[in-house]
Amino acid sequence: MPECNESSCSTAASSSCCSESSCCCPACKSDCGGDPVTCATKMWTGAFFQAMHAAHVDILKAKIQKAWGPMLDKSADAVMEAMGVKWQSMLAEAKAKADLAAKLSGIMSQKP
Repeated sequence: MPECNESSCSTAASSSCCSESSCCCPACKSDCGGDPVTCATKMWTGAFFQAMHAAHVDILKAKIQKAWGPMLDKSADAVMEAMGVKWQSMLAEAKAKADLAAKLSGIMSQKP
């Protein structure tokens, strides 16, 4: 019996695999019994709820931006400023480590 997995769904083995009680179709991700109409129905239902969720997120994003936009902009500016300082300090630390490594390498490669 062929193994049911994503790669077998694109092979001839998938017909016997998907005709069993569970579907190996990676898009369906559920038990459709190998019935393509059931599989399509489940995929469309899942896509509908994903789209509905995305619409909710988009609506809330717009309302949040309208209500709290100026505060969020100021917060974003504060984060950018702080992260800029942190980034520069990380670069300085990396340079200091590289400089130390170069100096130590030079010292250790000298003859005593």
